[in-house]
Amino acid sequence: MKCPWCGVTWTIRCEGVASGRRRSDRLRGIGVVLYMLGLSYRAVEGFLPCLECFGGKSTIERDVAEAGQEARQYHREAARMRVKVLGVDGTGAAMAGRDAGVLFFVDIKRNRLICVEPVDEEDVIAVRSHVARVMAAVGAEELRTDEHSAYEGIVEEGRHRLCLTHWRKSKGKRCMDLYGEAARTARVMAAGSARKLWKLLRREPRPPTVPKELTRLVRRYVRRRKGGWWKINQLLQHVERTWEKVSDDPHDPTNNATERIIGLTFKMRSKTMRGFKSQEKVLAHPYLSQFLRGQDKVADLRKII
Repeated sequence: MKCPWCGVTWTIRCEGVASGRRRSDRLRGIGVVLYMLGLSYRAVEGFLPCLECFGGKSTIERDVAEAGQEARQYHREAARMRVKVLGVDGTGAAMAGRDAGVLFFVDIKRNRLICVEPVDEEDVIAVRSHVARVMAAVGAEELRTDEHSAYEGIVEEGRHRLCLTHWRKSKGKRCMDLYGEAARTARVMAAGSARKLWKLLRREPRPPTVPKELTRLVRRYVRRRKGGWWKINQLLQHVERTWEKVSDDPHDPTNNATERIIGLTFKMRSKTMRGFKSQEKVLAHPYLSQFLRGQDKVADLRKII
């Protein structure tokens, strides 16, 4: 606009077009949502003309990166709620030709992402430091993880519970491998013991304390030190040692909420792309995905666009 009297010019922007931008917030939001639904940057660029809108793939990539950082900041500034059960699990992220470790922290009861940290699960010192810090920040009463050794000793034993699904899966696989080996070598007693152990692992409802049948099996093989007998001895003692550490939560004794968050916010999208270009994009992506799922299934894009 130009004043006819003094010649001063100024810009009047319609609602939804931010200062310094030539595209509306709605157009930017469409590009971000389409990309997060699984389209590539080039596919989003090809779709926008169908709405009589235009935007290059580099522009869309920049919009997604900015929205991710805004979602991450919005998540961090939200009021921190107390967490009863903290689920922790790690995963890998392909990034510019190399892999980077990422650690996810999840509120098991509410099925909500708490935070994501750039920590490799094999870095024991870093894992324990980050888990202890997040536990203290959210006031978690219980830590729930898989059997990775990095999570041991962070909190007292009664507050650290193992995921029932992970525990059963790993022990059941070893048990059936030993059963097959014993059956092939005609060791009837060993095969029968492996079969009994497998049934104990699958028993429902699961006994909260070590069953007497398991104790008898442990005593039967406790002096075995060679070959397949030694493998059964090791497995039985490990099962007995960890039996009471497994979660007995009547509502959800697993760490599946953490696995679902990792899958929904990270894994599904990362499998359809070559890799993230930077660590900042790796960390921002889960927050953006969590934000778009919304609170009560409603996501207000005006907060991040």
